[in-house]
Order: sequence, then C-alpha cells, then structure tokens
Amino acid sequence: MLTIGQLAKKFSRSRSTLLYYDSIGLLSPSGRSGANYRLYSDNDIRTMEKITGYRKAGLSLDAIARLL
Repeated sequence: MLTIGQLAKKFSRSRSTLLYYDSIGLLSPSGRSGANYRLYSDNDIRTMEKITGYRKAGLSLDAIARLL
C-alpha cells in the first residue's frame, strides 16, 4: 500500500491531482491508515498506470472515466 504522497511521487503527479481524481471518482484510495492517510493498493496503482497511459495518449478525464 502506498500513501498519496508516495503514489504522487511514483507517477510524477501532484498530491492535489490525486485528490482531484478522488473527488471526481476516477481513482479513490482503497483504504485509510490509522492516522487517516489515504492508502492505495496494488490494484489502485494499476489503475493509475492506465490513467497515466490514457492521459499521455491525449484522452480527457471524462473519456478515461468511461473506459475505466
């Protein structure tokens, strides 16, 4: 499991981008830590890989949401 900061660093995205993805339902964390940190599972990481690939291909977030 990765925290939001770790996931952001891994994919060269900002924390606020990941928070936005969560707010629109594109990528929500699978859990929370005891300190209430967002935690992302291996499945969430694979979803983020897909999102990153689709964004590089030029797809909008709406299009990506429909694909996922």
